Amino acid sequence: MSSKIAKDIFEHALKAVLPQNFMKKECTLKGNILSIATVEYDLSSYKNIYVFGSGKAALGMAKETEEILDSRIYKGLVVAPNMSEELEIIEVHQGSHPLPSKKSLSATQALIQMMQECDKDDLYIYLLSGGSSALIEMPSEPITIEEFQKATDLMISNALEIQEINTVRKHISQIKGGRLAQMCKATGVVLVISDVIGDDLFSIGSAPLYADNSTFHEAKEILQRKNIYSKFPKSIQDVLDAGIKGEIQESPFESLKRVSHYIIASNTHAKNAAAEYAKSLGLSVKLIEESFSGEVSHVVGSVLEMLQDTQEQCLILGGECTVNVRGNGQGGRNQHATLLALREMKKKNLNITFLSCSTDGIDGNSNTAGAVVDFRMLEKVDLKKLEKYLKNYDSYHYLKQLGALVITGPTQTNVIDLIIIIKGDIHV
Repeated sequence: MSSKIAKDIFEHALKAVLPQNFMKKECTLKGNILSIATVEYDLSSYKNIYVFGSGKAALGMAKETEEILDSRIYKGLVVAPNMSEELEIIEVHQGSHPLPSKKSLSATQALIQMMQECDKDDLYIYLLSGGSSALIEMPSEPITIEEFQKATDLMISNALEIQEINTVRKHISQIKGGRLAQMCKATGVVLVISDVIGDDLFSIGSAPLYADNSTFHEAKEILQRKNIYSKFPKSIQDVLDAGIKGEIQESPFESLKRVSHYIIASNTHAKNAAAEYAKSLGLSVKLIEESFSGEVSHVVGSVLEMLQDTQEQCLILGGECTVNVRGNGQGGRNQHATLLALREMKKKNLNITFLSCSTDGIDGNSNTAGAVVDFRMLEKVDLKKLEKYLKNYDSYHYLKQLGALVITGPTQTNVIDLIIIIKGDIHV
C-alpha cells in the first residue's frame, strides 16, 4: 500500500511540472499584452513574433504556446527528442539525447538559420528545458560530432557533476554559454524549465541564450582533475589549449540586455506539489528545501541517516546525484539509489518505502523513471545476489524481478529527480 501511495505522490508532483498544467498560468495574453511573471510585453510593438525552443519539454511547451498566442506567431522551430506530433505553426525537429548526434547538428543548423532571419524589431520566445545540451549542438571547429559524443560519454560515465559537464560543453561549442543569443538580432524572452540544482541559468541547457561564468582554463582543469583529459580527442584538447592562449574568444560573461530569462517550472514546484498532495492524504510531511547532490551512495546514506531524526511520516527531497559506472548493466542513478536503499533496508530491517525517480521519465540507459521498494519486498531479497547486481550497475534487472520499477514513459518535462520516503505501512 505504501508503494502505491509513494507512486501517487510522485505522479502528482510530476503533473505540476507538465507544460499543459503550468504554461497558461505563467503566461497570459490579454489583448496585445503578454504577461510573464510581473513583466508585460506589448506584442503590437513588434513586427513579427517567433517561437523557438529546445529540450525534453520543448514539444509540450510549444503546443501550449501555440494555444496561447495562436495566429500571432509568425513562425517557429523547436528541437525535441521525438516528433510524436506535428504542431500547427511551429516546426518540430528531432535531436538526440543523452549524446548529441548528426540529428542534433542538423536540427541546430535549421534553428540557427531561422533565428538569423529575425530583425531588430522582432520578438522571439525561446522555450528552454533540460536535454538542450545534447539536443542542440554545433561543435567548435575542427571538432566533429563523433568526437563531441565521445567527450560527453566520458564525462557522464566518470560521474562529473552537471555544472562541470556544462563548463566543458560551453568551451567546445559554437552555441553554448550565450553564443546562440549573439546569432539573433531580435529581442528575446526565454521561458525556462529548470533541470539543475539551484536553478542556475549558467548551467540550464548549457546556457545557449544566457552567458558563461567559466573559462577555457577551468574546463581543462576539471578534466585533468578527473583524470580524463588525456582520453579526450586531440581536436578537443587543441580547442581548449587555443582558448587558454587567447586564440579563441571566451564565451560572453554577461547576458545580452535584450534577452530576458524567466524560470517558470523547477524542482521546487514539484517538491511543493508532492508535499501538498501527501498532506491531503493525511500524512505528516517533512519537505527538505536544500537539494541533494553528490555521489549516489553518499546521498542514500545521508538521506537514510536524516530519516532517523525525522518525526514526520513522509520525507520529500529533490536533486540529482552522480553514478561512477564501472559495470555493464542496465539502470540509472535513481534505480541505483533505490537498490542501495533496499540493501540498507534488508541489513537493518527498516520498515520504510523508498522511491527515487526522474521527472523526465528516463533513468540512465533504461526505459523507466526509477523505482520504489518497500518493507514487503525484503523477504525476497538475497544480499549476496543484490551485491552482484550493484557491482555490475545492473539495478534495472534486479528491481524488475521485484516489480519495483516505476514506468511513466517520456514525460515531456524535466526538473531532475525526487526522493520520497514513507515510514511504516501506511493505509489511506
